[in-house]
Amino acid sequence: MSLISHPKVQLSYRLLLAIGGGFCLSILATAALPAALTLLGADKAGAFVWFMLLSFVWYSLIILWVISTRRLARTSLILLLVAAGLYLSLVYTAPPADVSTKAEQRR
Repeated sequence: MSLISHPKVQLSYRLLLAIGGGFCLSILATAALPAALTLLGADKAGAFVWFMLLSFVWYSLIILWVISTRRLARTSLILLLVAAGLYLSLVYTAPPADVSTKAEQRR
């Protein structure tokens, strides 16, 4: 019996993926989706509040999905790809950072 097929290792990985991966994915979705909606003309503060409320639902659903799935490797890959897509959308929809200070702007 290999270490990966051991039931305690699989349960530990499943719980780590459900709790940690679900949290990361819900936080990325909460940060990335309002930024994407602002490109369509939505109010960023209102969209952020609604997505913060929805993040509790997403987190709960992700935990239930990861715990109930039979194919843990496929679930891990799906979570990783969705998280990477949300991260890339967050990076590319973020406004450019203004590095100048107020003193430099007055000149």
